Amino acid sequence: MHPINTYPAGDTYMREQPSTHLLTSIVAGVLSITTVGCSKDSGRTPTLESAASAATPQATVPDTPPAVQKAETAATAQTAAPKPVGHPVPMRRRATARPTATSTPASTQATPVKSDSAAAPAAPADAPAQAKWLSYDAATNTVTFELIAGPFTFNGYRNGEGTLSVPPKANMVINFVNKDGTPHSAIVISGDGPIPNSADTPAIPRAYTNKALEGLPQEATDVMRFPVPESGSYRIFCGVPGHGLSGMWIWLKIDPAAKTPSFGATKG
Repeated sequence: MHPINTYPAGDTYMREQPSTHLLTSIVAGVLSITTVGCSKDSGRTPTLESAASAATPQATVPDTPPAVQKAETAATAQTAAPKPVGHPVPMRRRATARPTATSTPASTQATPVKSDSAAAPAAPADAPAQAKWLSYDAATNTVTFELIAGPFTFNGYRNGEGTLSVPPKANMVINFVNKDGTPHSAIVISGDGPIPNSADTPAIPRAYTNKALEGLPQEATDVMRFPVPESGSYRIFCGVPGHGLSGMWIWLKIDPAAKTPSFGATKG
């Protein structure tokens, strides 16, 4: 029999039942055990996991053979290697010494050979003028001459300082051009006697330009065509009054011994 305890409740003492006392003892013991457990873990900090990691199941990696793992590792390393940027830098070559040119021994050097032929004579000073102004067709015995009127000169000559020599009975073609700002003309007159002031009548038929007295303006041209006799001495003369008298004339000579024409400075 358990003792019956009574507790004052106001002025009345209540009796405690034995079952109630037993239940109270059990609860007190459980609480003491829980308190002791909590006191042991009080120094630890609980580890918190995120809800996502807790909810996501961990994948199980199957076992891979070593050979396959090695191949996969090499492929991964090759793919991850950085690609070169720009052009590859060429490797520097080691400088090599170039062969030095050696002088040829005196015995093997070429010796200039002296020519036995004499040096060619120098061309006459008037050769370029002849090639430029004068040409000749031997088959037709035609002499073509360019007569250039300048400042009171014919082809740079005046006062009979220049001479045009032609073969006998040559067919003359004289191309006249005035390069001077003053009007000029050309007419073939006799080589004998004094020099006239002007002229309008040629000594050889058709041996004159248009406007013999008036003259042709600058850059004007005309052509004289006429045959010459077997011999004779004439003047190519500017017919404009005062021009020929002031020195604008050259010689036209027919040389019976000449085989080709020539033009240049008058020989003494």
